[in-house]
Amino acid sequence: MAVITTLKHERVREILATGGILIDTRAVDDYLAGHVSASISILFEAGPGFGGRARDLLPLEATLVLLTDPQIPLEEAAAMLRGKGLDVAGYADRTAFETRTTPTTEGALDGFVLIDVKDPGTRPLPGTGDVLVIPAERLWTDTGELEKSANVGVLAGWGVRAATAIGILEWLGFEHLTFVRTHPAGARPPTAGPENQIFRTGGSGG
Repeated sequence: MAVITTLKHERVREILATGGILIDTRAVDDYLAGHVSASISILFEAGPGFGGRARDLLPLEATLVLLTDPQIPLEEAAAMLRGKGLDVAGYADRTAFETRTTPTTEGALDGFVLIDVKDPGTRPLPGTGDVLVIPAERLWTDTGELEKSANVGVLAGWGVRAATAIGILEWLGFEHLTFVRTHPAGARPPTAGPENQIFRTGGSGG
């Protein structure tokens, strides 16, 4: 397995200035609670879902920088991404960057532009009006008519694709984003066991 390079902050800034992307591999709720601005959540799991999801949701031409996390085997993650044709330049210390939180809600949706990013398990909320359906992989190209200043609510099913969508929208310059839960926090699909990390939406301790 190839060694992954530690990148100096100056090199990371150069990569980001030319369209590079910071990748956050932590659990969804950890990401929402505090993440580097415009970093994109790609939840790490040991199976093929991690690399496949990244290939489907990220621009193949973008240079990726993984953010450090003591619970994630970064060399394995980098190898899995490279195996899907993605360019991973190395990793960067997340503590070198300022972080932001993403508010979450399970109601009070007045005033939001709601987007369904086709997160599996998304269900209608009572009283929900018009919803834009833009699959997460199409956010890169299909948000041109949305105002960057709009209050955007991303409808979450089991949360994995919705968290990725939050990061994509931040990367595109949207500032007012809310993660709209359509299931209780920490909920998993009926068939998902604790070993299935793709649905591990809770924090690192649960």
